[in-house]
Amino acid sequence: MLDVVSGAGPIAAAMRRLRRRLAGIPVRGVSISWHGGGAVHGDIVWLRDERLWWRHDPSPATGRHSLMFGYAPSQPTHSESATCEINLPVSGADRRLAAALVRDAGGGLYLAHSGKIGGSRSGRRRQAFRAFLAGGNWQAARWPDGRDSELLLIAPLEGPRLARQVGRFVQAVHDYKRQGVDGTGPMPASLVAATEAAAGPDSANGPPADPASLAALCDRGLVLDALGEELARRGLIGDAAGGESLFAARGGAARVIELETAIATGALERTVGRLLMRSAAACDMPRAILVVPEAPALAALAALSRHGVMLVRYRWRGARPVFAGLDAALG
Repeated sequence: MLDVVSGAGPIAAAMRRLRRRLAGIPVRGVSISWHGGGAVHGDIVWLRDERLWWRHDPSPATGRHSLMFGYAPSQPTHSESATCEINLPVSGADRRLAAALVRDAGGGLYLAHSGKIGGSRSGRRRQAFRAFLAGGNWQAARWPDGRDSELLLIAPLEGPRLARQVGRFVQAVHDYKRQGVDGTGPMPASLVAATEAAAGPDSANGPPADPASLAALCDRGLVLDALGEELARRGLIGDAAGGESLFAARGGAARVIELETAIATGALERTVGRLLMRSAAACDMPRAILVVPEAPALAALAALSRHGVMLVRYRWRGARPVFAGLDAALG
């Protein structure tokens, strides 16, 4: 199980690391406002490709590192509204703050969030945001007082795609607030991960994962977004009703598509089993397609074609996945 980090030294070091990893274009003298009527004047940092700006205010007086983010597809002006905050305590642990720093069994650190989004409509906000955010990596974590809770792992601090993963979270919060929904639809341009629907709104993503699989699960949303764009470009539409990973060409045959970003044997076996079950349950004999990282070289994967499963592999080009064999699999 993941552990929430409470030491002042590790938290401060993590914040320094985060600031370095989120290096971007400084924008000076910005007036920043946020929900509730607060405001501050100061400098921000803009990451153009990730479409976000951020500002860090260490506040010993309040006992927190204030980390503010804004959705910014274009260069920020001198007046900006904050999208969300990912605040960490200076030391100790505070469940009143939505963010946390967590450590896996191998010592790896992750930026995490409870899913409680301020400034949204009333209701079951945490559950609603989970339903909205496709591909979220929700995991059980233990607090220093021994209590357990579920947290969204936004990104591993040492991961190669940290900035893009943070950017996706900020965009999700922006879209969630802008559309004023309470879980009525998934994040736009995304696919709904079957594991999300199967797990339900109040449970983590299956059994505890090893450190490598945890990091890979943080990539799921990025791969889902890119895959959704590729399918839409080919005239395919997704039916997210009930969390089904079912896609149908306009006027063509149906496809059942499952994605697995982890390369652990157990994770792959569960995904293949789910794909076969969903294919068997669907009508009109849909084409079954499994999307996996380029790395796994398991002979069993290559042999899936004998069972009617088409294999699509992806590799990373920067922070974007590139799919090999997608057109052939889609037919």
